Amino acid sequence: MYTVDGQTDVHLIELDIKAKYTDIDIGEFTQQQEEFDRLDWQIPWDEKYLNDLGIEIIGDWLDAPKNLTETTRLIFFLHLIDFDKPLLTPFGNLVLKRPESIPYRLTTIIKYERPD
Repeated sequence: MYTVDGQTDVHLIELDIKAKYTDIDIGEFTQQQEEFDRLDWQIPWDEKYLNDLGIEIIGDWLDAPKNLTETTRLIFFLHLIDFDKPLLTPFGNLVLKRPESIPYRLTTIIKYERPD
């Protein structure tokens, strides 16, 4: 979990998942928002697949990774996070850590662009 420079309502999440990217439903990463219908809950924005070292983008929501491996390194932005609630994932609930500064290796390859 990383902060995004100049933004207070969005964070960058990085996950190392023991599953092929083809077995991951990105839309299932969310947080419960009692005041809204589930169809209106926040979902990942601008997801990217990274290489094993987390230093190179190897795919995104338009272009899937070329190689199918047994693990997936995924990053995405999520808006309006409640740190007192878990991140709901296709693999179970994940307790969120407090955000850290974004590591340099990611600042060189990912930039936040607000959704239209």
